Amino acid sequence: MNRLEIIMDQTIEDIFLENLGQELPGTPFTLIRNALGNGASGPRMGTPVWPEENSFFIIYTGAEETAVVSSILLEMRKCHPDNGIAAFISPQAEELFQTP
Repeated sequence: MNRLEIIMDQTIEDIFLENLGQELPGTPFTLIRNALGNGASGPRMGTPVWPEENSFFIIYTGAEETAVVSSILLEMRKCHPDNGIAAFISPQAEELFQTP
């Protein structure tokens, strides 16, 4: 099991959700909107000076699904080079509470 942390410009969130739904329907995820920060593509602070904001996704997937999500993100980077996208993979995440 992998933990994926994906941070992207909020303007392309819908594109990611559409592609995720098409490629891996029903994939559970957590979405935190209005994430603020300063990354390689510049500040996203939600202020008049830096008005943009980020979306932050957390997704737990197996190896095959991780490859699919990575492919989606690489394609998005090609199509939207001016929008920030960062992704981090933490392998072997373990679930603390098992659902019945």
